[in-house]
Amino acid sequence: MKSNELALKRWQTMPSHIRKKLEDNVYCSTCGVTTIVDYYVDFADYAIVLKGNCKSCNHRVARVID
Repeated sequence: MKSNELALKRWQTMPSHIRKKLEDNVYCSTCGVTTIVDYYVDFADYAIVLKGNCKSCNHRVARVID
């Protein structure tokens, strides 16, 4: 799925070390805390949402950044 342009711009304005911390701190119902991979950036209720897969088990995961 394609990333939302506004959400992607806001995501890319964050410092890379902050983005990395957020990518590495996603909850998976199977694995617990994991890293999100193969994600796209979306926008919901004025918040950035990363939607992708768990690095360990490949289940779908999401991370809301408000």
